[in-house]
Amino acid sequence: MTIAVASCLTLFACPANEGRGPGDADDASTDLPIDGTTGGGDEDSFAPVPGGLRRLLRHQYVGSIRYLLGDEAAAAAAPPEDYPLHGFDAIGAAELALQASAIEQCEASARAVALAAVADRERLASFVPCVHDATADSPCYAAVAADFGRLAWRRPLTDGEVAALVQIAEDGRAWGDSFAVGLEYELMALLQSPHFIYLFELGEPDSDAPARRRLTGLELAARMSFFLLGRTPDAALLAAAEAGELETEAQVRAAAAAMLKQPEARTTLTKFYSELLLLRDLPTLAKSADLFPEFSPALAGSMAQETLHLLDAIVWQEDGDIRRFFDSDTTFVDAALAGLYGLPAPDGPGFHRVASPAAQGRAGLLGHASFLARFAHPGLTSPTRRGQFIRTRLLCDIILPPPPGVDTHLPAADPNKPETMKQRLQRHLTDQSCASCHRGMDPLGLTLEHYDALGRFRTEDQGLAIDVEASTDDLGRFAGARELAALLVDDRRAAACVIKNFVRGGLGHLETFGELPALDVLEDRFVASGHRVQSLLVDLVASPLFRAVADPR
Repeated sequence: MTIAVASCLTLFACPANEGRGPGDADDASTDLPIDGTTGGGDEDSFAPVPGGLRRLLRHQYVGSIRYLLGDEAAAAAAPPEDYPLHGFDAIGAAELALQASAIEQCEASARAVALAAVADRERLASFVPCVHDATADSPCYAAVAADFGRLAWRRPLTDGEVAALVQIAEDGRAWGDSFAVGLEYELMALLQSPHFIYLFELGEPDSDAPARRRLTGLELAARMSFFLLGRTPDAALLAAAEAGELETEAQVRAAAAAMLKQPEARTTLTKFYSELLLLRDLPTLAKSADLFPEFSPALAGSMAQETLHLLDAIVWQEDGDIRRFFDSDTTFVDAALAGLYGLPAPDGPGFHRVASPAAQGRAGLLGHASFLARFAHPGLTSPTRRGQFIRTRLLCDIILPPPPGVDTHLPAADPNKPETMKQRLQRHLTDQSCASCHRGMDPLGLTLEHYDALGRFRTEDQGLAIDVEASTDDLGRFAGARELAALLVDDRRAAACVIKNFVRGGLGHLETFGELPALDVLEDRFVASGHRVQSLLVDLVASPLFRAVADPR
């Protein structure tokens, strides 16, 4: 066993650092056809980010194991945790090095998966039939390396790589005196290799644009599958890539459109929005038991599901305008949420689409308890947190941290002089050390003060009438969730932010200045499509932003 593991770690160990760090984006506007050239013929106006390696996210790792080896093996998988950077797990996976403990976890996970896969070989046998009836002297180890290895590593293996894997398998068989033990060690070697754990996106020289590189067909197939389906590409997509069927824009668009029809596309988009909107944090949310005795992990789960049901309806059932997510006058409730919103309990279990209560002024996400409760304190609302979320996640503004030494705490409330939250926050808007940022954030949250720290509707704060009139320099005046939502619907920054978030959360980098021409084209196409997310995803995959890289760092 020692020989096999030592060989495995020497040949296929996780790399120590995959870091690269593209910069922030500035605002610009340049027309750019989808091939990456400008109307004036300046091919260098679009500049992609450097190529490199990106570690698979946990859900991508598990999803790949499920496709390759089945449900039991996926249940045994335990890859390293994801660590977000700039607000996204994918950026952390691209830029943060694996620690020694995480490398050990790669090995432990590979071993657990291999044991489960050998115990139940049905899925593996669908790719390599000989694993069912192999004998000690059969060539099955070579078949596993070549056929299964091609799927696991997303490319054909060289003769040397096949030979090294077969040697590991034979060492394991000799130690364990059975074909099964050798197979376990072969699978362990394949699954803890950087060729499985990392996406290789190095590209090849692009004869049409010498200043950049284009992803190879196999690299593009992998990037597409992980972006749209959250797992390794299937055998058919790899075969298409090897046959040169992902070369043209039309071919890429057709493949992307077909992938969006697969069930995993919905699951992947759900995971993306759970991360973007921080819905995944709701089960650990803390609320005051005295003020909100009805709050529970189950209610928090219902809050997240309400938001995800609305997204699913807009994106998949209706293939509609994603801006309806801001201003929808309908929502989805179960019995628990109906009680929170003061609505009659729906007929039957589960979630039902209902009209939002008109008197409460709710509008889309801005009226959802998932957002209102998540961006509040345990017992108090937080206009600053709510406003910061709108700025950073819905408009993609950059909010700098407070200067050193600034006290970010609210003044202690005086029980003898009750004040509304709006009155208490006046210091943020008058103190010059705070005002530059808070003038843009706080009004967005103050206009939502009709909803308490759990998202319940109210008309008073500390016994005083709530005033939701607010304004910002860029958006103008507004009062309440519906008026703010209407402004977001009409603000082109919100449409651009949808695209930027997919780049950040899907491709693992902050958009760069060189990518702005391609982003502008995507935004124009997004607007022309009626702000439909499915169309955007196809456009993004077909864009030079997705298909090209610069020289690796």
